[in-house]
Amino acid sequence: MVTLSSRVAKLKSSSIMEIAARAQTMKSQGIDVVSLAAGEPDFNTPKAIQEAATAAMAEGITKYTPAAGFLSLREVLAEKISRENKFPVSPEEIIVTSGAKHAIYLALQCLADEGDTILVPTPAWVSYRPMIELTGANLVPLPLFEEDGFRLNVDRWKGLAIPSSAKGIILNSPNNPTGVVYSAEELKKFVGWALQRNLWIMSDEIYEKTLYDGVEHVSVASLGPEVRNYTITVSGFSKSHCMTGWRLGWAIGNRELIQKMAALQSQSVSHVTSFVQWAGIAAAKLPDSVVDEMVKEFDSRRRYCMGRLDALSEYCTYTRPTGAFYFYVGFGKWLKPRGKNDLDFCKDLLMTHHVAAVPGSSFGKENFVRLSYANSQANLEKAFDRLEAFLKQG
Repeated sequence: MVTLSSRVAKLKSSSIMEIAARAQTMKSQGIDVVSLAAGEPDFNTPKAIQEAATAAMAEGITKYTPAAGFLSLREVLAEKISRENKFPVSPEEIIVTSGAKHAIYLALQCLADEGDTILVPTPAWVSYRPMIELTGANLVPLPLFEEDGFRLNVDRWKGLAIPSSAKGIILNSPNNPTGVVYSAEELKKFVGWALQRNLWIMSDEIYEKTLYDGVEHVSVASLGPEVRNYTITVSGFSKSHCMTGWRLGWAIGNRELIQKMAALQSQSVSHVTSFVQWAGIAAAKLPDSVVDEMVKEFDSRRRYCMGRLDALSEYCTYTRPTGAFYFYVGFGKWLKPRGKNDLDFCKDLLMTHHVAAVPGSSFGKENFVRLSYANSQANLEKAFDRLEAFLKQG
């Protein structure tokens, strides 16, 4: 009889992927479902990137590559990141991975031991917890508060008992699920708090190019040489260049860590697909205008959604997002009188009004729901009409 290992016995698949799959199944049954669940741009990958992959295949770039990725890609990334993110990077400090998610997974496997504690400002992306727990480490949430606009506020954590087993902390800005972008001043205070406790910092910056209202993205590693030594920076092209299915991300860290991550990758997936890496070179060289046009459209959708949510203020609350493409909406004042929770909300909304959304408890905070506006304007209008009808019918 096959017996599962203790590592995976309690492991569940991503709630976001499950909901998206359920919505897709309903669509295949002829049901008109609008999904606001998955964080996936609805635009196609830019043509220049597609053509680069096709040309690479035609030229025979279909063989094995170095585990850390083609040097030519890492050189282009090093130049781009050094210039745009404002901290020096060499190709030897970069590993190309199967998406930013895999970069986080590899780094955690190399950094965390059984019994360690990893701190995570919460609400936080759903996959951090299972990836931490697969190392044998424990996740301790650092609460972020709606009344603070879900911003970093280290003063809130002064009374918390941080265990001596704490080894690192994962930060995500722009944030999924809240859409909050942390300022340089907030990050400096946060970094000071973390370094006082000798914690490494994993900075998940996958949404770094999706910004609104004139805010600027600040890479944690840009805050000084000492900070750089403690930081692992993770990013990729999935969100900014509409390459979610291509699985192309990277991590930046000290050479010893990157070498071990490459060794681990070599013993698992070997490396990122060769012609996808070649397409990554084209992506890195695209003019900013390509990304800017997509962000402009996201901003238009964001503003539309804010107008609709403002009109529903008697039922919900939200924090204005300035990055990524999500709203983290509080429905407590609608749910509590009805004796329901966010899981009930999302299940009922999908089954009765055919709108898919993600329960906020998946991100660590109950009675919230994450809505993605990475969808067409027409679909957003349809979704909010249905959401409004759902809320008003009681």
